[in-house]
Amino acid sequence: MPVAVDSDQRRTDVAAAAADLIVEGGLNAVTFRNLAARLGCSTTVISHYFRDRNAVLMETYQYNFNQAVALREQALAGLPADPVRAVEELLPVGPQQRRHWIVWLCFWTAALFEPGLLTEHRQGLAGTRERLRDHFTASSEAPAAAERRAEDICTALYGIAMQAVFDQDYWNEARQRAAFRRAAAR
Repeated sequence: MPVAVDSDQRRTDVAAAAADLIVEGGLNAVTFRNLAARLGCSTTVISHYFRDRNAVLMETYQYNFNQAVALREQALAGLPADPVRAVEELLPVGPQQRRHWIVWLCFWTAALFEPGLLTEHRQGLAGTRERLRDHFTASSEAPAAAERRAEDICTALYGIAMQAVFDQDYWNEARQRAAFRRAAAR
């Protein structure tokens, strides 16, 4: 009797393994052979669910995003809705958030040369900026001022995160949050 396999779970398992490989060795570490070894299966299993490496990478990008959002939502559970605070929770203040940023950094470099990843990256950045802008506009800020404020907050997030990923001793959680809050308050 054939073993029942949850296709969605199998795709998630592959994406999780690919994220681990990226953190350990960059995008070049993501091969069907390495994924199969990590998951204890054959490369045929991987190719059954993904037509090629790019499909694995796109799934991994989405998986990483979903994991970051879930972690953020967990941190904010029970707190009043505040988009600026929600963005703050994306900072690499802990091991899981730092892993997300390492994966994103690898993808950002690849997005310079891969149109599909570039589109995903642009949409993600624009979505964050638009949610903030809409929040500020709903709070009676003029549209142009709301757009500038949203840009400034996103710039603070990405700038602080980049520094924190590369120098986590200096950019500890307290320093990251303080710098972000100063920038958001401006």
